[in-house]
Amino acid sequence: MDGGDENDESACAVGPATAAAEAKAVAANKSHSEAERRRRKRINGHLATLRTLLPTTIKTDKASLLTEAVRCVRELKKATAELAAAMSPETTADGVEAPPSFNTFPSEIDELKLSYTGEDDDSGAGNVRAAICCEDRPEIMPELARALKSVEGTVVRAEMSTVGGRIRIALWLRVEGLGKGGDEAALAAVKLALKEVVDRPTAVVGSGNHLPGGPGNKRPRLLM
Repeated sequence: MDGGDENDESACAVGPATAAAEAKAVAANKSHSEAERRRRKRINGHLATLRTLLPTTIKTDKASLLTEAVRCVRELKKATAELAAAMSPETTADGVEAPPSFNTFPSEIDELKLSYTGEDDDSGAGNVRAAICCEDRPEIMPELARALKSVEGTVVRAEMSTVGGRIRIALWLRVEGLGKGGDEAALAAVKLALKEVVDRPTAVVGSGNHLPGGPGNKRPRLLM
C-alpha cells in the first residue's frame, strides 16, 4: 500500500510540471511563428517597394528583383562617380576653392579632412578648410556650433549634402590664434573638436540608447 501511495504522489508531482513545460513550449512555438510571420511580411513589403522603384521588372520573383536592384545600384554609383569626376577637385561649381578631396555626395566612411590655408590677417587668425562625413542626425549642427565655439572658430562658408542617412559637410573656417603658418597646437585643437562630432554616437529613436556611429556604423578615418 505504501508503495502505491508513493507512486501516486510522484505522478501528481510530475503531472503539473509536465503540463507547465508543455504550455511553455507551445507559447515559445507560437512566439516563434509570430516572429517568422512578421519577418516574412516585412520582406514582402521590401520586395513590393523594390517593384515600384525599379525601372524594369519583367520578372517579379525575389531572385530577379534583387539581381535587378544590384544592377541599378551599380549603374547609379557609376553615374555618381562620373559626375564627381566631371567637377574640378579644387573648385566648387561657383569657382570658389573647395576643401581637400570634397565630393558632392557623402561616402560610406566616417572621415574628417583638415587643412590650413593661410593667415587671415594681422590679428593672428588663420583659415582652415574642413570636410566632414558621418551619419546624419538632427543634433549634428548644434554639435558643430559648440565644437567650433570651443576653439574660437567662425564659419565663413559651408556646403552640405545628405544621402541615405549620411551627411557630408564642407566648412571654410576662420580660427582665432591659428597664426601664420598654422600653429600646430591650435590646428590640433580644431581637429579634435571636429573629430568628436564625427565620432559621436547616434541616438536610437525611442529607445533612449545610443549605437556607436549609428546604423551602418563605419570605421572612422582621419586625414590632415
